[in-house]
Amino acid sequence: MPTTTRSQRRRQPVRTQQRRSPARVIEPPNYSRDYAYVRRDLLMITLWGGLLFVGMIATYFIF
Repeated sequence: MPTTTRSQRRRQPVRTQQRRSPARVIEPPNYSRDYAYVRRDLLMITLWGGLLFVGMIATYFIF
């Protein structure tokens, strides 16, 4: 078993600090155009649901 002294050990190379370039900012994709029909459909479902609910209440008091 060989014995080595500290001066005989291989030294690791000294790393210099490298300047990192700032990370690119990636903007999230805009899906508003792709799903515009979904928003319109949900609006129509809400409108019809509200009208039918008001109609049910109105028929309860009328009949």
